[in-house]
Amino acid sequence: MEKRPLTILHTESHRAWGGQEIRVLTECLWMRKKGHRPILVASKKSKIYYKAKEESLEVLPMAFTNLSAPGDVLRLRGWFRRYTPDVLNTHGNMDAKVGLLAAKGMHIPCVIRSRHHSHPVSPSWHNKWMYRRLSDYIFTSAQCIADQIASDLDVASSKMATVSSGFVPPESLLEKEEAVRRLQEEFGLDQKARFIGSVAMLAEWKGHHVLIDAFASISERFPDHHLMIVGDGSEMQSLVEHAKKLKLSGRIHFAGFREDPWPFFRAFDINILASTKNEATSQVLPQAMYARCPVIGTNAGGIPEVVEDGKDGLIVEPSDSAALADAIQTILTSPEKTAAWVESAYQKSAGFYTMDMMIERILKLYQRAFEKKGGAF
Repeated sequence: MEKRPLTILHTESHRAWGGQEIRVLTECLWMRKKGHRPILVASKKSKIYYKAKEESLEVLPMAFTNLSAPGDVLRLRGWFRRYTPDVLNTHGNMDAKVGLLAAKGMHIPCVIRSRHHSHPVSPSWHNKWMYRRLSDYIFTSAQCIADQIASDLDVASSKMATVSSGFVPPESLLEKEEAVRRLQEEFGLDQKARFIGSVAMLAEWKGHHVLIDAFASISERFPDHHLMIVGDGSEMQSLVEHAKKLKLSGRIHFAGFREDPWPFFRAFDINILASTKNEATSQVLPQAMYARCPVIGTNAGGIPEVVEDGKDGLIVEPSDSAALADAIQTILTSPEKTAAWVESAYQKSAGFYTMDMMIERILKLYQRAFEKKGGAF
């Protein structure tokens, strides 16, 4: 079939800045790099709107609120006529309701409802209509999400596609000792300091309180190790107070949001994602694995799809600080076993989770949708 540049219109109603929004923006940038034309529709009150503007992407403003929804539908239909997109990909709840309804009857070759987190989709008539009738494909970032939608909403398996979030490998990585030295200097720590870390949005369901409790229980056994929490969000003040209450302020450090997480992954002796729910396959775990940083995750959402327990790292039950503490101790005291897990994790990450591989899978799915409708790709 003839390959041609595609016009791909993404809608995103979320206003926060987390894994979902990072994936949408990164996918747009990568598609542009591949010669396609991505267009993003987002709220002016969202962070992704202004970050996309900074990257010189085409961005169209949309309110995406309950009150604005009728007008948003009409406005989107006007933009569909103007830009004639080959693909519509909706991402958030509100923009999916607006976007999928607006696309009805507009003859867009490929219409997608993406689902990025594992909170169950309720089997309401409205959701069944959107997922079964208004979408050509349902993209999910973890197989567990696809299984729930297929089972509870009776969506055909042929419409489901799991497309795990990809990452852009860095051109180079710091040597571990150099990364450790820089982190020591930034936070005014001595040369003995070593790091256990977590890179994640500071949301209640990310499990940072559990992680702090686990670190507290092993802190005396590993006096040179510090806990480095990288990220920002609504839980920041609560976590800072929790660390103070445990009298560990000097051992627990809050680095805030960082655009470049790679130096942290290189400095950490372990990267931990302690999520208690809602998690898909995560973007930070494959990145840490690529950076050859040992990983611990929880049995939440799609995390076990990324980290096979006892092969790529360790998996513990959510909200179990004692089990998490045991896993931390296992990695810190078992260098040979940990080295084998790190190598296995690197091979998996490099072989499956890069952005090029994600885009390749997406383009194949686009092509399948075009073929079903008799269009040219």
